[in-house]
Formats: sequence, structure tokens, C-alpha cells
Amino acid sequence: MASVLAQDYPDFRVMVLDNASTDDTETVVRSLAEDDDRVTYIRNETNIGGLGNWNLAIELNTSPYLTILSDDDLMLPELISESVRALDEHPQVGFSFAMVRLIDAAGNSLDLQHTGKISEGLVKGLDFLEQTISWQGCPVYTSSLFFRASALAVVGQFDSPHSKHTFDLTTIYRLAAKFDIFFLARELAQVRLHSGQITETDWRFDRNGPIGVIAEITDAVAYLLQSDRARNENYRQWLAERFLALHARQSEYTQMALPHMQQTWEERLQLASQEIARLIPPEEAYILVDDGQWQGEAIASAPAIPFLEKDGQYWGAPADDATAIQELERLQSKGVQFIVFGWSAFWWFDYYSELERYLRSHCRCVLKNTRLVVYGLQP
Repeated sequence: MASVLAQDYPDFRVMVLDNASTDDTETVVRSLAEDDDRVTYIRNETNIGGLGNWNLAIELNTSPYLTILSDDDLMLPELISESVRALDEHPQVGFSFAMVRLIDAAGNSLDLQHTGKISEGLVKGLDFLEQTISWQGCPVYTSSLFFRASALAVVGQFDSPHSKHTFDLTTIYRLAAKFDIFFLARELAQVRLHSGQITETDWRFDRNGPIGVIAEITDAVAYLLQSDRARNENYRQWLAERFLALHARQSEYTQMALPHMQQTWEERLQLASQEIARLIPPEEAYILVDDGQWQGEAIASAPAIPFLEKDGQYWGAPADDATAIQELERLQSKGVQFIVFGWSAFWWFDYYSELERYLRSHCRCVLKNTRLVVYGLQP
């Protein structure tokens, strides 16, 4: 609450929606409300759930803009002023969001938010969806997000078609399908991560959360398919490829929750090893892209060159496409015949899109299945 009241923008209203808590929330908030008429306390007599409480915020809101701050997160002083300015200046924007600083329970900094390939400022909603389905977008933390109330009226309230923990994503993607967005590329909020929050106790623990996320992102493919951009045949083909990639990723996450649906890690590794041995002659070195997870154990006979490598050891993922392509060409010039992508690194095809295009245009794909993608590097 203190971080909200300390904002440098004075004209706002705070509604504390107490979802039938059993602590001293009411006493604390009512004492603040006595000294600051911007604060209103509203208590639900029964717990209506997170989804219900967020929709209550929409129903009670009388402002043109709305943000929902989780009780363990913090606003930095300029969040409201910067967000309001972005929405005021760009009436076609459905929501704005900012970078955040991740902190632990004690307030210690954990990590800087990953921004993907999104640019600061005005972003076409459909561009945002394209980056999302390609795993190149920036994660949207709702404590930094400001909705335009009229845009919410167009797409409807929060809903949970796939998962009870991803109703925010559903709304974000529905908004991006109809409106532009605005990205504030600086830290304007702090998001707290700790073992007691729902994200940790439910979303990660039962492993169903990632399945819901993939389902929401797959919906984004459908929104793009409904757009004017999908009139282009090549664009529809690209969407089909993205859909298949997302569906494969969902199968991966489903296996975590239902481990007997597919082969085990060891079984898949054994199959991959056999396929590599059939394809690549013994003792012929090849490039292995596996995020350092296989540790060479899948290799039957041929020596693997980790990618990236330094002094023969795995050195981590490349900083960008240019670095990856430069290193690939260096190894090509030494006569390396193949590059092998293991399933643990299939995300490279999404994130390193220029590398993926380089491989398609310069090399021949000689094997592609759910375990391996292999390109021949020499004529």
C-alpha cells in the first residue's frame, strides 16, 4: 500500500478488495483510509476466488484505466504517471505494461526481467501476438499492467477457459487481438517471488500451470488466423508451423504431469542415440545443440561438438543470431558435416529466428522428428 500512495501522480483511487482474509487486513487498511480519502476498503464476506475478485475490480472501477496490484508486489514511484501518459497519448492502446524487478521475500533483487525482442513504445497488438507465439515476447507481469477500461468492455471480463492460474493471459491475448499495446522498457514495479504464493504452491507444484500457458498461447495462434494478415498463404503456413510447435511443447509439459503418456527421458535419449548412429558415420564430428543437457551420453560413436563451445566444452547459448551463425560458419569451414538439435533445444528455432532461416536457406534438413532435427552442412 505504501508504494501505491507514494506515486508521483496524485489523481487515483485505491480499492482494497479483501477476499475474506483472516488476518488484520481490514484494521490496517481502514486506518490508512482515515488519513487518505483515495483509499477504499471492500470486503468479500466469502472467498470468491482470484478470478472473481479480479472481475469485481472491473465491476467497481469508475476510472478510464485500471491496474490490479498483487498484495506482495510493489509499485515504483513513476508507474502510474508513465502508464497514464502512454494511454492518454495513444487512444488505440488497450493496455500498457512495464519491465519489473524480481525480488525475493526479503526484497532482495533476483533477476532483471527478460524483454525478448519487443521494442519500447507503441507495439501493434498482432505483432505482440506473433512475438508471443514465437517465444520472443516479453513476459507481462500484471502488477505493471494498466488496462483501458473501455477496451476491457469490448473483450469482456477475465475468464479461465484452460487453467485457473492463467486468466490474466487469456485477457491479455484477447486485448492484443483487437488493440495495440504500449511497452515501457524500464523497471516500474517490483514483483515478489516466494514459496507461499499461488504461483509456487499451485502453478509450479502440480505442473499444470505450464500446460495452461501453452493453451493460452495456442489461442493466440487462432486470433492471428482470424486477422487480415492470415489472407496471405505463406502467413497461414507459418501459423500452422507455430501451432504444431506449440502443440509439441504442450505434449512435453503434459508428460511432466502425466509421466506415463510418452517415452521417458532415457527412452527418448536411447532412440535419439540410435538415430544419430544410423545417420552420422562413426568418428565423424558433428555439432550438437542440446543446451548442455545430454552431456554426450546420447552419442553412440561419433564425437559431438557442443554448441557454443570453448576449448571443447559447452559454453552456453549464443547471445544473438549473428553469433550463432558466425560460429556455425566457422565450424562449417573446418569440414563439419552435420548440426544436430536435440528436443531440449527446439526452442532455438523460435528464439534464434535468423539462424533458423539461415539453416533453411543454406542447408538441407536430413532428419526431423520429435527427438531430433538434423541439418547437413556440406554440399
